[in-house]
Amino acid sequence: MQPAIQGLPTSVAGFIGVSHRGPAASLLTSLAEFQHAYPNPSKFLAMALQCFFSNGGTKCYVATIAPDDPFTTALNALAAVKLQVLCCPDEAVVSNAASLMAAHCEQMKDRFCILQSPQPVIPSPPHQPPVHSAFVAYYYPWISVLSNGVSVTIPPGGHVAGVYARVDSERGVHVAPAGAGAALTGVTGLSANISDAEGELLNDKGINVIRSFPGQGILVWGAHTTSQDQEWVFVPVRRFMIFVEQSLQSGLQGAVFAPNGPALWMKVSGLINDFLFILWRQGMLSGTTPDKAFSVHCDQTTMTQADIDAGRVIVQIGMAPLQPGEFIFLQITIQLKRP
Repeated sequence: MQPAIQGLPTSVAGFIGVSHRGPAASLLTSLAEFQHAYPNPSKFLAMALQCFFSNGGTKCYVATIAPDDPFTTALNALAAVKLQVLCCPDEAVVSNAASLMAAHCEQMKDRFCILQSPQPVIPSPPHQPPVHSAFVAYYYPWISVLSNGVSVTIPPGGHVAGVYARVDSERGVHVAPAGAGAALTGVTGLSANISDAEGELLNDKGINVIRSFPGQGILVWGAHTTSQDQEWVFVPVRRFMIFVEQSLQSGLQGAVFAPNGPALWMKVSGLINDFLFILWRQGMLSGTTPDKAFSVHCDQTTMTQADIDAGRVIVQIGMAPLQPGEFIFLQITIQLKRP
């Protein structure tokens, strides 16, 4: 019997450091493991990992390269492992790191990229994200933390990746990693203090600001992607859809040896319906009833006879995430194995 579809992890991070060539990427579950495996990391990578674990992160991979190595070397290393969040604390020293990471995430479709401003302070009027992508969120300004009793200013990516993990664990990937629940631990200050008006201007550009609020601390105050497509402007929508698509692709692997016909289509539809119903019950989808929250179609209206003959099972899925509360459609294709 085909087992129920299980939700996959959402916040395993992948970090890229630029200092020297390190060991092959392996799963790290603590700062101590990172320090043992990478005794001479770049300053920004070391601080990012410390801040990732102190802000709620629990699992990550690391790939390090020398300054003259192709950046794609690190991306290729991380392409071989299962992760959902990508960040390069040293991205400012690689001129095209942002575009390469965005393209990597768009191609992989199973991970989301955290980008950071290239400098601690950038004037607001000309400030723009370096790339426009539904798989990217961009954060500004830099943050100040203590290192061996000395204040240092660093990019915020490690903290933000930790906040993603914390919010995912406490509330779910469908919740925005921003606001009162997205306080940054261990931050003593910001490289730029952003006003309400400036924050609104930057957020409208797809720049997620980090701000200090009296009595609340220093908070991530934005959850926009850098996409110009209104369907994909919210971080939790894109990350939730990644979670759903990857969970379905993984959970339906047991169906690849079945004959391509109505019995299989009904089984696949039932498994997906059951999974989405659980997500709806957990509050991850809007809609007062399941039929207003999601739809699943897998029959001769979703695939041609050529698809059927080629062993392709095509499922059309509509979901209403909490933001903006309107249906977004996803297509899943299962390639059957021939006996």
